[in-house]
Amino acid sequence: ASNHAPRATRHEPRATNHGQRPAAKMPFFKIKDMPEAVVSPGHSTAYGPTITGKELEIGYCTEPRGTGAKPHHHPSEQIIMVLAGRLRMRIDKEVRDIGPGEVALILGNQEHDQVALEDGTRFVSFKTAAGAQPVDE
Repeated sequence: ASNHAPRATRHEPRATNHGQRPAAKMPFFKIKDMPEAVVSPGHSTAYGPTITGKELEIGYCTEPRGTGAKPHHHPSEQIIMVLAGRLRMRIDKEVRDIGPGEVALILGNQEHDQVALEDGTRFVSFKTAAGAQPVDE
């Protein structure tokens, strides 16, 4: 069976595994009860539940140390806020290590990549639902 079910419609917010398995529509979600899946297999090691609404998408992601996302870009702006551990983020030519309470703002179509510097690195990823996947996927 394929994990590639369509994203939630633009009229029904849903819990998804990064746009792959829509759940029943609902206005409230409990992250700990949601299934986890790899965000973009072959592109990133980040895993965790994602909620995709009509216009917005938020993911609660974890990455093991030494892994992350390959260089990529997407039309959507993205905000990444680290909750635990540390991420080495590259946005265009600038590289920074960010930790809990620090935020990276990635503009639409800016090339970026990241690597987790500690085991259990956890972050929130926030994007617009349209244009959230990397251009090459």
